[in-house]
Amino acid sequence: MSYTKKELIEMAFEEIGLANYNFDLQPEQFQSGLKKLDTMMARWNKNGIRIGYPLSSSPSTSNLNEDTNVRDSSLEAIYKNLAVRIAPSFGKVLSIDTKIEAKGSWI
Repeated sequence: MSYTKKELIEMAFEEIGLANYNFDLQPEQFQSGLKKLDTMMARWNKNGIRIGYPLSSSPSTSNLNEDTNVRDSSLEAIYKNLAVRIAPSFGKVLSIDTKIEAKGSWI
């Protein structure tokens, strides 16, 4: 069993300082994160980065509780890069360390 889409989104929110144990993430925040996660993964897939992530045919068919089927070695790249994508929408500025880690997570 792999991480779910929801768990990756929670990890990204934690990275930007909105951890679920301190803040109650609202359903609309999860949906926003899910849309950004799915579009990011679709872009990666288009660019030849295929890691097993289940792409949905439309936003209405994507499921937060769906397993992502990605290897543990890909998790950091996903949630750190998702954090980079969601931070501005939530008025957060990422640390330079997080940006560097997101960029270097493919190495």
